[in-house]
Amino acid sequence: AAPPFLVDVTEQGRPAVYARLVGTYEIIGLETPDGERSPLLHEALALLLLHREGVHPRVLASALWPRGVTDDVRDALLDRLRDWLGNEPDGSPRLRTDDTGRLTLAKSVVSDLDVLRSLYHEATQGRGAGNRAVRGRMLTDALVLVRGPLLADRPRGRYGWLTHEIIDAQLPLLVADIGLALSEFHLEKGRAEKAIEALDAALGSAPGDERLWNELLRATHATEDPARLQQVAADLMARSGARGL
Repeated sequence: AAPPFLVDVTEQGRPAVYARLVGTYEIIGLETPDGERSPLLHEALALLLLHREGVHPRVLASALWPRGVTDDVRDALLDRLRDWLGNEPDGSPRLRTDDTGRLTLAKSVVSDLDVLRSLYHEATQGRGAGNRAVRGRMLTDALVLVRGPLLADRPRGRYGWLTHEIIDAQLPLLVADIGLALSEFHLEKGRAEKAIEALDAALGSAPGDERLWNELLRATHATEDPARLQQVAADLMARSGARGL
């Protein structure tokens, strides 16, 4: 199935605001807001980016202030968020409210997770499905975006809502799928080293995915270096502990 929010992954699709969520949290295209509200603004934006379908203000408030908050404090933060995100060229705000009252972001506000999903979809079910070169390029571009776990540097005591988000569990699976697809792409042409490189990159974010372990053994076997294969097998056995391979 297509991701809920497909991004234009061509050169023409450059977003106005780009947030890196996969790894450390970085925002490109916005000034860093001043004052003590800056962490809350970042957290609110992250929540909205993970819910492209929209978030009701009450839900946003309960996520940011689990112990409760008054409506005026919530509304003041939303006003700041709207000001911070700014407007589209046509003057419409990048933070909108839909017909059901939910807060949504303009399509010009994009995260690396949106791009990651879109690249994988395009590589496997879109243009890349029938074009090997396109598939390889898109899978490679997708894996480059993976810099670690979701919001890796989130401050302690904040982002508690993230533990209830399905994407926290889905991201390692997606990264593993990308790594496996790219490994297969390289092994088809006998490029074992490139396959191993892709698998190692994926293992950085999905270290427990046994599909990656098995594929790493297969790719290492393709190097025809028995000592190296033994070393990889030993490393994986140590990593797996009592579970075994």
